[in-house]
This record gives sequence, C-alpha cells and structure tokens, in this order.
Amino acid sequence: MPRQNRRRFAPATILHDNLYNQTHSSCHMPLPMPNYTSEALSEFIKAVQDTKPLNIADPADAARYVAHLQGPRNALGRLKSEITHQDGDGVYLFTGQIGSGKSTELLRLKKELEGPQCKVYYCDLGDWLNLSAPIDLVSMLLGLVSSWIEAVGVVGRTRRTPIERLTDFLTRTNINLDKINLGADIGVAKTQIQLALKTDEAFRAGLEQTLKNNVAGFVSQAHRFVAELVADICPHGEKCVLIADSLEKIRGYGAESEKVYESVERLFLSEGAALRLPSVHVVYSVSPFLLAQNPHLPGILGQGVVVNMPSVHVFKKRSAALDPEGVQQMTNLLALRYAAWAKFFTPAFLERLIHDSGGDLRDYLRAIKVVLLEMEAEPDAGEDELLSVVHSQISPPKLVPTADIAWMARLERSHDPELDDKVNSLAFQRYLATKHVLAYLNGDAWYAIHPLLRDWVMARPEAQPAQPAAH
Repeated sequence: MPRQNRRRFAPATILHDNLYNQTHSSCHMPLPMPNYTSEALSEFIKAVQDTKPLNIADPADAARYVAHLQGPRNALGRLKSEITHQDGDGVYLFTGQIGSGKSTELLRLKKELEGPQCKVYYCDLGDWLNLSAPIDLVSMLLGLVSSWIEAVGVVGRTRRTPIERLTDFLTRTNINLDKINLGADIGVAKTQIQLALKTDEAFRAGLEQTLKNNVAGFVSQAHRFVAELVADICPHGEKCVLIADSLEKIRGYGAESEKVYESVERLFLSEGAALRLPSVHVVYSVSPFLLAQNPHLPGILGQGVVVNMPSVHVFKKRSAALDPEGVQQMTNLLALRYAAWAKFFTPAFLERLIHDSGGDLRDYLRAIKVVLLEMEAEPDAGEDELLSVVHSQISPPKLVPTADIAWMARLERSHDPELDDKVNSLAFQRYLATKHVLAYLNGDAWYAIHPLLRDWVMARPEAQPAQPAAH
C-alpha cells in the first residue's frame, strides 16, 4: 500500500545570491509530495548508498556511468592516446579531490586500454599503505609491487606463483620480512604485509633504513625485478600499464601533517626517477596540492599527460551561480541509479542538494540518502528540516582559525589559491582534503569555498577587504 506522505515544502531559507534565488523560485512554493511505498523507499536508499567506484567492465556498473560528468573535455581520452602511441615506459599523473570520481575513471581507463596488445593492472594502494603516515620509497615500492604481483596471478612463461615472485623481489632488494609468513599463499602474506605497513612503525622504520643503506642498489634491483616481470607477463612485446590509485588520500593530522605532506613531495620530486618503472606505463593518482605547488613535476617525471579530475562543475566558471549543464549531469547520475526519484522530491529540491554538495559526488549521494532516511523517520518533515539534517552531515566544520578567514575570503573573491606567508601549500592541501575548499575545472582550474560555508566565511569581520589608509 502506498504511504500517505503529508509533507509540504515550507519556504526555504535564503542562503545564496540573487541569481540562485531567481533560478530556484519554484523551490519556495509549497508543493505536496506524491505517494510512495515503503518498498520503493527502501529500493531508492539502496540505490544511492553504494558509493564505491564504478567498474566499467561490469555491465551493471557501466549502466550507471555518466559520460563527461566533469565536463566535455576528454582528458582521459588524451591519456589513453598518449599511452597507446608511446613506446617504452612513462609516468602519468591523475589528480583531483577525494569524491570527484577518479577511481571510476581509472577503472574506465583500464577497460578501454585492455586488449591483445595491452595488459593493464589496477592497484589500490589504499589497501597497502598507511595513508595517515609519512611515506618512503621502500614502503611505496613494496606496496606497489606486492599489489601488482597479486593482480598478475599465475601467468607468463615461468608460471611462477605470486608468493614466489614476492619472495624473489624481497630477496633482491634486501627487504627483511621476518614477521611475514612467506611459506603461505599470497593472501596470507598480503594480509600480514598490509597490517605491517599500516600499523607497525618499527617495521616501516626498518624499511626506511634499508633504503638509507643503499639507495642506488635498492632501486636498481627493484627495476631489474620489474623488467623481468614485464618480460614474463608480456612476452610478445605487449604494452604494460600499471595504475596506482589512492595516493591522493595520503594526508597527515595534527602535528604530523607537515611531515606527511613533505614525504609525498620528497617521494615524487627527489625520488621520482625510481617511480619510473622500466617498460611500464605507470599512472599515479596524486593530490591536487602536489601539482599546484610543483607545476614542473610532470617535466621531472618525463612529460607525461596530467589528468585533472575536479568536482563536477555545478557552478559557472569562477562564480557561485549554478551551471545548468553541471546540474543536468548530476541529475542524470541520480536517474541512472534510480529512475523514479521524482516520486520522492521535486527537481527544485534536488537542485538544492546539488548546490549544497558543491559537485562532490560522494556527498551528493550521501545527502540524498540522508534525506530519504529522514523522510522515513519523519514523514512530515519540511524542506528546512531536511536540509538542516543534510547540512549537519556534509558541511565541513566551522573550525577555521581566525587567521585563515581573510585568506578564504580572498580565495572566494579571486578563485585562485591566494597562498601567502600565513597560509602555505600545506594548509591549502588540508583545506582541499577536508573540502573546506573545492577545486573546479571549467576551462582552467579554479577554487571556491564550500557552498555551505561560503556565506559564513564572507560575513565574518576578518573577511572584509582591508580599507586603504586615510591620507
């Protein structure tokens, strides 16, 4: 039986500029909600609560994929083309904020490149590394090679098992893993290595000491192992592509944050040559701050294509006004997950959720789920009540030092990073990671304060432009 939904949307609180209010005037009309069944509500909730990356190789995931979600420019196509036409090896950087759809696009890249002449391996390094601790070259290569070996399985001319390959790698590079059971299958060894890399500081310190003892020898042996692995798994000269995902999630907390960010810069700047693997095209996902702070990095790593995955451009370029194209893409994304969404709320209310998520895909789907759960618990809740609950779930906290407010205001006015001696690249990275600042790419890169914090920041006394001194 359909449940009688008595909700009527109350006038929404005016939060945004005149253009926003003009384009959302219908949102303030008291519109009754259609009836829906409890079963339909449950189905809708299930459709939006899965925020895992889409694997385009899976037909069910492919059916939910929205092409050109971040805009019409086909940056991934350019990356695919460069890898296809370039012989030998290469390093490519894939950047963007968490929640922008990077992993989905990397899995799409894997699907589109795979074929008789190209073998592609996807490695989620978030499964192997402690993303809250400083990273070193040995931990990085151990996690990357271990993940790759597992993905390769038992193939190639030698028919070596993953555990045999792993033992060979550790022996060559003088990595002592006395705590790891290498007599077991790769699943057991994987679990033990993952646990040690993530939680055992003494273990990581030992790896770092291995590097200090003989940097050149370690890198040489690691590269020799990789070259032999490629020769085994690609015996007929097939192109070999390795995708290393989740490195953009490395970030520190509190007093450790600076050490963590500096370790990431050191890994790619000072030790970048070691990350270029022989006969392998490697795609690394990295944080936007790494490229913003080091625009010359692609040249250091070999001039490979850089792909920038920003938040969906739900706002017009360098503006707080909604972009109809971005709004339509976000609407399409929902429709592919649950076609009957309009039975639950109006297009105007959905636009509010799109606006308030700022184009962040995970927060957008989470906001919808929060609304549906609240509708189930409080069938008579009005629009303001629903939005209030959503904001409490997806808004970045207002725990911003007073000294940073003026910088945020300058960023919001210019939509550039506006870094200075008070707010450096590390602080900028923290605010990107916590989504206080969102990155967009409508033509060129620009930045904005999260829409749920924008009015609060700009109303603060510290945000007001300094007045020229009186003469």
